[in-house]
Amino acid sequence: EAASDEVARWLKLTPGTNVIRLETVRKADGRPVSSATSWFPADRFAGMRDAYETTESITRAFAKLGLSDYIRATTEITAAHAEAADLSALELTPGAIVLITKAMNTDLDGVPVQYSVTRFAADRVQFTIEN
Repeated sequence: EAASDEVARWLKLTPGTNVIRLETVRKADGRPVSSATSWFPADRFAGMRDAYETTESITRAFAKLGLSDYIRATTEITAAHAEAADLSALELTPGAIVLITKAMNTDLDGVPVQYSVTRFAADRVQFTIEN
C-alpha cells in the first residue's frame, strides 16, 4: 500500500512510497492480548508476507530476508478507550481501555525497517521497561 503521512514520517520515506502492511493478533492462554499493525519498506522487504507466514515471527522473517539484527529505536506509549476494531479483535467490552504503543525498529545503521502500532488489552498486560 502507499505510505500515509504518518507511516512515511516514522519510516523516513516519502508519503505514497510503497510499504508492506502486516496485521497480527497475539494471544496468551487462548485470550487475545494485542492487535498490531506493522509497516515495512516494500523495496527492502517485498517478501515479508510470505516470510512471516512461514516463520510466524517478525525477527525470523527479517532474518529470512537478510536482516540478521535490528534495534528498537523508539517506543511511545499512550492509553485510550478501545475503538470498535479493538473491541472485536481483543474481545473487549465497550468502555475498555487499551494501551497503545507506536514503535520504530531500525537496522544497525539506523535505517528504519519497521513501524508498528500495537493495541494491548490494558487489563491483560504489564509493561516493565528497564535500561
